[in-house]
Amino acid sequence: MERFSVGRDGFCGFLHEPASGAERFAGKAIVVLGGSEGNENIPRNLGARFAEEGLAALGICYWNAPGLPRELVEVPVESVERAVGRLRSRGFGKVGVYGISKGGELALLAASLIPAVSCAVALSPLDYVMPGITGNGGLASKGVSGRSSWTWRGNPLPCVPGGTRMPYAGIVRRLLAERQLDMRFFYERMLEGATEGSAIKVERIGGPVMLVCPERDAMWPSDDAARRIEERLRAHGHPWEVERLAYKHASHIMVPLETGALKLFREEREHPRECAASRLDAFKRTLAFLERW
Repeated sequence: MERFSVGRDGFCGFLHEPASGAERFAGKAIVVLGGSEGNENIPRNLGARFAEEGLAALGICYWNAPGLPRELVEVPVESVERAVGRLRSRGFGKVGVYGISKGGELALLAASLIPAVSCAVALSPLDYVMPGITGNGGLASKGVSGRSSWTWRGNPLPCVPGGTRMPYAGIVRRLLAERQLDMRFFYERMLEGATEGSAIKVERIGGPVMLVCPERDAMWPSDDAARRIEERLRAHGHPWEVERLAYKHASHIMVPLETGALKLFREEREHPRECAASRLDAFKRTLAFLERW
């Protein structure tokens, strides 16, 4: 594994290159993006998992790391651009982006802005630029900023209106009633203020797009968003492959990693084997999708 730092390289990341089996994905590499948890788990561990399958993966941290914003507010998309550039300089002719949750939002956004990105895989994403998330601790420390999550070329990108507190009373009520973390109601309400100006222009992505989500996402309405993304791509005559997978037994966390956060969702506790099978199936189908790319 090779490490990169903001001070030396312009981005924080971990490059995993395959020891064998690289002919399956010859000349291809992906940038891996975690979610709003803001730690190294997904960039490091999922990047390693892709490398085990023969695909080079550069997992990056885009916030809450040395040299990066301490909150998920006005985070430069250029971190992804620099990571893509590094992979291209290493001789990879095709570079894609893969992200989960907030990283899925960023993956779609980055692919729509960076011409060198030729493929996007988004797990449990939203289809709008969302307001930033304040705080860098647990859920109780977080709020919703009135500013955008992302910037591009120094300018905040138009976002869904924010500037509100997390609805802790509603979250606790649903936690007691449903026995799971359910913030969907909050994001559905926020998305009522969405406009075309804050929509991610997925039709500008210069390559195939894959979308993965549960049939009903308790964290935020990624299932609705994935349908809208597919419809938008079809309406614009997107000339590349578009694949959308929605799983009955699954949660917001669709990556093939075991984590304690899975137990936050009732579906994972009640149907653990089925959910694990869904995550594994999604990963296998993602690999097949990336092989076709």
